[in-house]
Amino acid sequence: MWAFLAKNKNDIIYLSLLLLSVAVGPFYRSLGTVQAKKWSGTLLGLLLIVIVSGYSAIHPILSATLGILVIKATTVRYCHIATFFLMFGYLFFFRLADKFGLPLSSGQTNLIQMIIVLRVVGVAFEINGSWLAMAKKKKEEKDVPPESVVIKEKDDDFVEFINPNLIDLFHYSFNYVGLLTGPYYRYRTFNDYFYLPFSKYCDCTGFTINTLKTVPLYVSLYLGLSNLWPLEYILTEEHNNRHFIYRMLYPWVLFAAFRQRIYSGMTLAESVCTSAGFGAYPVEGRNRTGHGPTVGYLKLKQMSEEKAKHAQYDFNTVESMEVWNCETVVTLRDSMKVWNKAVQYWVAVVVYKRFPIKILKVHVALFVSVIWHGFHAGYFFCIYFCPFYLMAEDIYYKLYYKETTGMKKKIIGFIMWFLRTHSESYQAAAFLLLTFDRIWIYYSSVYHYWYGVWLAFLILGIVLNQAHKASRPKKNTGESAATDKSKVN
Repeated sequence: MWAFLAKNKNDIIYLSLLLLSVAVGPFYRSLGTVQAKKWSGTLLGLLLIVIVSGYSAIHPILSATLGILVIKATTVRYCHIATFFLMFGYLFFFRLADKFGLPLSSGQTNLIQMIIVLRVVGVAFEINGSWLAMAKKKKEEKDVPPESVVIKEKDDDFVEFINPNLIDLFHYSFNYVGLLTGPYYRYRTFNDYFYLPFSKYCDCTGFTINTLKTVPLYVSLYLGLSNLWPLEYILTEEHNNRHFIYRMLYPWVLFAAFRQRIYSGMTLAESVCTSAGFGAYPVEGRNRTGHGPTVGYLKLKQMSEEKAKHAQYDFNTVESMEVWNCETVVTLRDSMKVWNKAVQYWVAVVVYKRFPIKILKVHVALFVSVIWHGFHAGYFFCIYFCPFYLMAEDIYYKLYYKETTGMKKKIIGFIMWFLRTHSESYQAAAFLLLTFDRIWIYYSSVYHYWYGVWLAFLILGIVLNQAHKASRPKKNTGESAATDKSKVN
């Protein structure tokens, strides 16, 4: 028992702090004034950083402060670029601190530093993006007559200029909600929490209980799986002497245990938000993870207290994981959409959408995702190989699954689910083993077979796709033109 507690001391402290953050939520929500909420949330956030990090707390605090100063010191045109390079530059320094004669920080401090990077860089891009959007809108209103304006079903990414002052940037960066494990949320969401009435009328306690009820299951499964099938066993001679099928499938249980750990942490993080009422919006806003309302945001801001009392709410804005879908979706592409959605939203709006060279967008987004996670080879093996599997998967999806129905669709869906899960497990082994030498030991023990399978699937898929195109009946151009002419006549 004591050995288990000593081995997992940091995780237990981290879990306890998450639970404490959940418990604090109702009291934080009940604070009377905006300034009391802002300062209480910030001071609690700073306290959590110090408890988790000790002397290493200087890193997240200093990096966020420098990022905030850069945002305010540079022009709105370039603040996002300057802040991006500063924060990721500091992230490099933070993770290579031992090269500069400084002690390396704990994994828990690393998580906080990662969240700080998302927040500070994210708000800089919000400021710049909203400025660009408002300038474009002003130009369009000037050039286009009012009667020609098209009413859009969905809001643009930015519908008003966002420009927080120095103190509010400080509050946003260090507020305790989401500081330990996420989720990432926009500054707009943070600001709405204090000035819109939604958290007062949403059933925050009910949402929190509903969110928390699955955590004991995730924790129990994680402890059971990780103790029965430990990660280090995969590197032993005994494992290498096992049957190939056993070695091939061992990453399944490793990835299953890893998923339970992520599910429990993310679910607790969401509970911190729901407990405080953070991220509650009326469902009519069609709220999206990270972003918040996507429809009629300005109307929601003008909602009366009376209407807010009777509105139906959700916390989709702070939802990071769709656990059931993570386990059941058929394709890797769909799996990526429901896994850690808040971070994926950040990568999409900060990197993918804003990078100017179209052909490099995906590669740059993946590269930023990798270096945000860390510099270990395992992150590159895991994240950067996803597109290669997707290339093959997309072909088979269109050829055999998309238009299929009935029992045939279920059988093909199961096969694709199995292959998707197996691919994720194989990649997750690299993610967990981290270093190249450890990854090489395991991949060598199974002869690096999955890369060969990927390549074979891709080549076969291309051949089958070409054969499918060739077998389609070609339209007779002359007959088609004659038919069209007769229809006109």
